[in-house]
Amino acid sequence: MPILPLPPLPRSLFLLALLSTVPGCSLGDAEQARQSRSACAEGESSACLEIGLRLFHGRQLFQDEVRAIPFLQQACDADQWEGCFELGGAYLDGRGVDEDRRRAADLFEKACGGDFGQACAELGVLYQVGSGVPRGLTRAADLFEKACESGLTENCVKLAIAFEDGEGREQEVPRAVELYETACTENEHSDACLRLGRLYRSGDGTAQDPVRAATFFELGCDAGDLESCAELARQYADGVGVAQDLERTAELYEQACDERRWMDGDGESCYRLAEMYQSGTGVERDDERAEYLFFLACRRGYRLGCAPPSPPARDST
Repeated sequence: MPILPLPPLPRSLFLLALLSTVPGCSLGDAEQARQSRSACAEGESSACLEIGLRLFHGRQLFQDEVRAIPFLQQACDADQWEGCFELGGAYLDGRGVDEDRRRAADLFEKACGGDFGQACAELGVLYQVGSGVPRGLTRAADLFEKACESGLTENCVKLAIAFEDGEGREQEVPRAVELYETACTENEHSDACLRLGRLYRSGDGTAQDPVRAATFFELGCDAGDLESCAELARQYADGVGVAQDLERTAELYEQACDERRWMDGDGESCYRLAEMYQSGTGVERDDERAEYLFFLACRRGYRLGCAPPSPPARDST
C-alpha cells in the first residue's frame, strides 16, 4: 500500500514549528509573538512596541531590523516613548533605515518631551557635537540636566563638566564638585571620582585638599579607573596627601599599567613602573622586566618609553 504524503502545515503552525527550532525560542515565545502582532493590529500600541523591540534586537525572534521599523513607528505615533527612542537610534546608526541624523534628533526630541531620559541624553550629545542639529552647548547642558534628573548618572557627570568648564553653563566649580561627589560616592562613577580628585589636588575653583584628592582617586581606582590608580600612585610616590609608600606606589602603577590589556593600559604608569624596576626603588631590581615595561609604555603611546634610559651599572661588590 503506497504511503500518502502528509498535507502541508498551515502557515501559522509552520511558523510556530520553525521558531521552536531557534535557540532560546520556544513554542510559547512564538505564540506570544503571534498574540502581540494580533494585538498591535487591533491598535494596542504597547504590543506594537513589544514586537518591534523583539524584531529589532532579536529577542526570542529572528532579528529583522527592517521589519521592526513599522512596529516601532506605530508605537511612537501612539506616544510609546521607548518606541520613539529606539526608532531614533535606528536612524542615528542607519539600522533598518537609511541614516538620517536630523530625523533621529526629531525622534529623540519627541521621546525626551515624554520624559524618557535616555532620549534626552542622546539628544544632548547631538547638540554637543552639532550632529543633525546646530551645535548648542546650552541646549546640550539643559538636556544632560534633564537626563540626570531621571537618574542617568553619566549625564550628571556631563552636566558637572559643563559647570566646571563654563561651557553651556556659567562656570560654577562648587556645583561641579557637588555633582561629581554624588556620582562618585553614591553611584561609583569612576570618571567623577577622577575629576573630583583632580579638582581637590589642584585647588582650581575649590579649596585645595590633597587628602581628599587621594580619597577620591582611591575610590576611582577601586571602581576600575586606571587614571585614578595612576594619580594615586603619584601621591604615594611624593607623599602628598598620604604617607610616602614606594611599595604601594609600585602596586598602583602595576594596576594602572595593566599588562593584561595590550593597548588599553596607562602608558606613563608602565614607564614609571619600569623606572622603579630598573633602579630597584620600591621593588626588587629587574632589568628584563623594566625593559618589557618600557616597551609597553612605547606601545601605548608614551614616547619616553621608546628611548628608555640605560640601566645603571650593578654594584660588583
